[in-house]
Amino acid sequence: MIARDPLGLAVMVSDLRARLDWREEVVALALIVAESAILYLYLGVLLPEISPPYAAFPGWLIALLLAVAYFVPRLLTELRLWGAHFEAVLGLTLVASLLLALKVAAFPDMPWLSTGWLDGSLDGLILRPNPSVRPPWAVVAVVAYTWWRGRSRAEPMLETTYQMLRWGTAAVAGGLLLVLVATPPDAPIRDGTAGAVVIYFVAGLMAVGVARFRLEGLRSGAPLGPPWLATFAVPIAGIVIIAVLAAGIFSRSFLDTLLTALGPLLWLLGFVVRALVLLIALLAFLIIAPVLWLMERYGFGTLPLLDRLPRAGNPLDQLDRFARQSLHVADPARYLVAGIVLILLGSALIRYAYRRRRRWRAGALEQRESVFAWEEAVGGLAQPLLRLLRRARPRGDPLAALRGDPRWAHTVAIRETYIRLLRRSARAGVARPRGATPAEHARRLAARFPTDAGPITTITTHYEAARYQATP
Repeated sequence: MIARDPLGLAVMVSDLRARLDWREEVVALALIVAESAILYLYLGVLLPEISPPYAAFPGWLIALLLAVAYFVPRLLTELRLWGAHFEAVLGLTLVASLLLALKVAAFPDMPWLSTGWLDGSLDGLILRPNPSVRPPWAVVAVVAYTWWRGRSRAEPMLETTYQMLRWGTAAVAGGLLLVLVATPPDAPIRDGTAGAVVIYFVAGLMAVGVARFRLEGLRSGAPLGPPWLATFAVPIAGIVIIAVLAAGIFSRSFLDTLLTALGPLLWLLGFVVRALVLLIALLAFLIIAPVLWLMERYGFGTLPLLDRLPRAGNPLDQLDRFARQSLHVADPARYLVAGIVLILLGSALIRYAYRRRRRWRAGALEQRESVFAWEEAVGGLAQPLLRLLRRARPRGDPLAALRGDPRWAHTVAIRETYIRLLRRSARAGVARPRGATPAEHARRLAARFPTDAGPITTITTHYEAARYQATP
C-alpha cells in the first residue's frame, strides 16, 4: 500500500495548526505593519535615492523584511527544526532577503533577470563606483536591523500593543518633524507621510482590538468565533473614518499656516540635526583615518584624504562618495574585507536567532542588595535634615473631623489628654517606642514614675476605649 503522505506534511501542518493561535499571529503582523510605517518616515529621510526624484525607501519592503525576519524563525521553532537544518534554512532566508532588498532598494530600475544589479551590488559592497540609487551597505544595515528586530520582538499581547501606541505615537511625531525639517518641500517622502500615519494608527488599533479579542476568548474558556470579530473591528473602522474626515478638514493650507508659525522652531531643530550629522561624519573620519593610514603605509595604495573631506549637504551620499574615493585599495583586499564583514554579520544574526527563545512570561521582580550600606551612610546625614523639615512643616489636626460634633466632645478631650501625656513623657526621656501599645508604654511610665502610676493607668485605659471604639 502506497503512503499518501510519505513526507508527513499533513501531520506536520495539523500539529502546527494546533500549536499556533491565529489571533496571536495577527497581532504580531499588525505590530510589524505599524513599526514599518514608523521606519518608513525615518528611512525616507535618511536613505532617499541619491539622484532625482529622491524617492523614499519602499515601505512595503520594510514590512516584508520585518515579517520574514519574525515569522520564519518562529515557524522553524514551532516545527521543532533545530541543528544544521535550522541554520541552513535561516541562512538561505537571510541571503534571499538581502538580495531582494538590494534589488528593490538599490537597483529598482534594472530587470530582475539581469546580472547588472548583482555586479553593481558587489561593486557597492567593495566601495567601487556603481549605478546604485542607495548605498548597498546602508541596505545591508537595514536588513540586519530587521532581522535583529525579528528576534528581539516582544510577545504579541495586549500590553505590547499599548506600548506600541504609546511609544510609537511619539516616534511618529518625531518622524513627521524630521520630514518637515530635513527634506525640501517637493520631496516624495512628504507625499507618503499621511498614508504612513494612517497605516500606523490603523495597524496599532487593529493590534489592540485583536489582542483584546484573544484575551476575551481566554476569559470565556473557549475561542471566540469570527462573528465576535466585528465587535472589535467596527470601532476601529469608525476611528479610521473620523481620521480621514479630519484629514480632509485640515487641508494643506492649514498645514502650511501651521508650518509657517513653527518656522523658527523648525529652523533651530534643523540646525541641531545638521550639527549632529557633521559631528557623526567627523567621528567616522577620525575612526577610519588610522586604518587607511596603515593600509597606505603597508603598500595598499595612496591616501589623499585631506582634500576629500565630505562637505555639508546630503551627508549619507557624500560620505559614501568620500569612502569610495578615499579607499585606494586593491580589489582582492576589498572583496576579502567585505566578505569577512558579511559573513560575521550573517553568522551573528543566525546564531542569535538560533538560540532557543525564552518562554514568554512576566518576569519576577528582582530584589537587589548593595554590598555597601548606602542607606545607613546617606541616612545618617539626611535624618537631621528630615527632622528639621518635619518640625518646620505644619501638621494637620487629626481630630479636625470630630471637633464639630458635640457627641464626640469627650472622645476629643480624652485623646488630647493622652497626646499631652505622650509629649510630657518624651520630654522626660521616656518616649513611646514605635510598635509599642498604649498599655506597654503605660507600664514603662509607671515603672519610671511610680507616684503617678494611678493617673497614667486611668488616662491610658480611657484612651484605649475612646481611640478604638466606633461610637462616641
